[in-house]
Amino acid sequence: MTISQRLPMEIIISILSFVPAKSLFRYRRLSKELQYEIHKILVERIQNNFESGKNYLLATIESLDTHGSRPTHIFDLILLDINLSTLEIRFKINTKLNDTSNISPKIIGRKLEGTEIWETTRQNVDISLESSWTPFNIDYHSAELIKNVSLHVFSPFDINHKATFVAKGIVTFNMDNEPETLVRWKKAIDVHNQATLVVRNMVSEFDEFDSIIVMALVEEVVIKAGILLTAMEEKWKDVVSSVVIEDFDD
Repeated sequence: MTISQRLPMEIIISILSFVPAKSLFRYRRLSKELQYEIHKILVERIQNNFESGKNYLLATIESLDTHGSRPTHIFDLILLDINLSTLEIRFKINTKLNDTSNISPKIIGRKLEGTEIWETTRQNVDISLESSWTPFNIDYHSAELIKNVSLHVFSPFDINHKATFVAKGIVTFNMDNEPETLVRWKKAIDVHNQATLVVRNMVSEFDEFDSIIVMALVEEVVIKAGILLTAMEEKWKDVVSSVVIEDFDD
């Protein structure tokens, strides 16, 4: 006799609402009915954590040699939607950061663990790629940039803006074989495919040598609910101590 056969589902759901996300994922195998209810619990947790600007997801991009240079970009992302079936969460770029009429925090950098020195970043800026492709040359060589991408969560309501580590990996930003077209691509951030970066390439201009300048525009991050909730509940840490934001009163 299973747990669901011995206890009413209402009581089971009430108990499971206090169970950590990592354990909930194991209990999903017990029955389809229980899996559906657990998915609803996990979705509700995500919504409670990220709706109304309670927490933000940040994607930071930097060179592979993290000791040689500072981060080049930081992308502030807000909750877009959650797939109840797959438990994939979509976060979109926060386009309201330049709107002075709302209370979105303006991220201006980050602090590393054990130091008061903070590193500045370029916020929500596109990534430039240059190609040797020309309209008169059939020998096309795609341009690419290989970067570290890391994901963190922080709350603007936490006075210290402590950063919670979620995932990190290497992503190659490159151009399509037909650079005159818009290309939307997805690439895994981490080796376990728990988080994905969604980018759109857009041709910006030709320079005097007719080579193409392509702007890689980060649009979304798709992340599995399991890794995100577990990171937040267990307060995962890495070298990033906190996020530096501009004072609301400034």
